[in-house]
Amino acid sequence: MNRKQFIKQSFFTIALARAGITTLNFADKRFVFQNANDRIRIGVIGINGMGWINTLSLLKVPNIELVAICDVDQKIIHPKIQSIKNQLKTIDVYYDYRFLLERKDIDAVVFGAPVHWHALMTIHALQLGKHVYVEKPLGNSIGECHAMVKAQA
Repeated sequence: MNRKQFIKQSFFTIALARAGITTLNFADKRFVFQNANDRIRIGVIGINGMGWINTLSLLKVPNIELVAICDVDQKIIHPKIQSIKNQLKTIDVYYDYRFLLERKDIDAVVFGAPVHWHALMTIHALQLGKHVYVEKPLGNSIGECHAMVKAQA
């Protein structure tokens, strides 16, 4: 297993376990849920670069539903949606991440935003009860990391 596979499996294991999974088999890519709607609803914030790669990976996972994306660059959102429109039922678009985080139907948020936004967005998401996936570096200082841990607690 390489680092990328480890990170990917770790995120999904944590997110799915929090949603009430009883069986998890990565080799067969089968997941058995025991929650009310049998879906994990995901929002992605920052869809350029790694944010887009993570989004495409999420679309391959069964029982994961991408319901919202957010990016401040309006020029990239619509071409990206057009490239995956046949894989989506519906998707909501936001240009301000705070509106995406306010949605009560989103279970987890994946951040593809620039590094200087990681801490603030993570803290806001955790305060609103969301599960988060943030790639490295998590923060720019030890203080930011302590604030994220405090928000998680």
